[in-house]
Amino acid sequence: MKKNIILAIGNELVEGIIVDTNSKYIANKLLEHGYKTIMTKTLPDDLEILVTEIKNSLETSDLLITTGGLGPTKDDITREAVSLAIDKKLIPDQKLVEKITAKAKKYYKEVPDIVKKQGQVIEGAIVLENPVGTAPGQIINFGTKTILILPGPPAELYPIFNEALKYIKKDSPIYTRRVKTLGIPEAVIVEKYKNIIFSNKKITVATMASYKSGVELRFTGDISLKKEIDKIVEKLLKEIGDFIYALDEKSIEEVVFEKLLESNKTVSFTESCTGGLVSSSFVNIPGVSKVFKGSVVAYSNEIKETILNVKKETLINFGAVSKECVKEMAKGVAEKFSTDYSLAISGIAGPTGGTKEKPIGTVWICAYDRKNNEYIVQKYLFKGTRETIRYRSTLYAFDTLRRLIK
Repeated sequence: MKKNIILAIGNELVEGIIVDTNSKYIANKLLEHGYKTIMTKTLPDDLEILVTEIKNSLETSDLLITTGGLGPTKDDITREAVSLAIDKKLIPDQKLVEKITAKAKKYYKEVPDIVKKQGQVIEGAIVLENPVGTAPGQIINFGTKTILILPGPPAELYPIFNEALKYIKKDSPIYTRRVKTLGIPEAVIVEKYKNIIFSNKKITVATMASYKSGVELRFTGDISLKKEIDKIVEKLLKEIGDFIYALDEKSIEEVVFEKLLESNKTVSFTESCTGGLVSSSFVNIPGVSKVFKGSVVAYSNEIKETILNVKKETLINFGAVSKECVKEMAKGVAEKFSTDYSLAISGIAGPTGGTKEKPIGTVWICAYDRKNNEYIVQKYLFKGTRETIRYRSTLYAFDTLRRLIK
């Protein structure tokens, strides 16, 4: 198995202004190509640091990929850093400069001279055209090593990277399966099902717990281990059962969408503490309009009463964060949008607003089946920040609906 290192370059990444999503995309794609990512690093726009890291990375990897730092400004120095690290000249390509200038004219009334900087090519590199922006990628074979430099914006990186795979020698492909669970702790899964999970020493096992997706088990090995990996997944499906909500790349939102589509049913949501996060997550799925009619962000009691027909007595006697309230919210939104199913969420995301009886993190979730007048109502006490509580509420809301849909 060949080794790969990814260097994500930019002060904005180091300072946390922008989150690096490129490395995950690249690492997943390279597994299919037979490369295992052994390290990802976020680096500043500092020439000395970049040259050192590039040299060190080439010593321990077969493929080095850099992202970012290919723009026209003074701090875009990835080309310079790579050329210095491998002792290759940086050569202006006049034809490339003309192409970049012509493209830049579509975006600017006047094209500044600094745009021409993007037409500099590392000696011996293959230029990879940018179909979206002006900064092209480059791929260089350096002895037994390969270096691929890519722009930072994902919309530009993805097409260039996929084109670059043609030039990267494919190794024995890697086979990966992912098992996604919810409602059972990571430590319990690993201990209780260890005889299944770790049954083959040739298979690499990784576990990951996330407030956005639950606990995931990842099984990776050479393609020759495909049958053995599939057997482990099948055994876990039998043993863990309904705690497994999805396999591989599928998200919990997609699972719910497919269930609704298969049964020709519709859904609506009403959210309080999540503030539209459930709806926003759902509409990321192409074609979701076939099952999703709409939602109400009922943040105030006034909206709960006037739009969703929650009784004033319910709010007075039990409060907005209660079993009684979410049941009425769920029924109200299902009737409002004439949907087969609905979801309702009400909670205290913090950092203020908690009480002794209802501390921060208290969340009530209700999934409702209008035809059968059936409810699943769950109370949770989530720990963490406001963001963590909101995302966990969203995750468990979809899981509650998943369990209700027949």
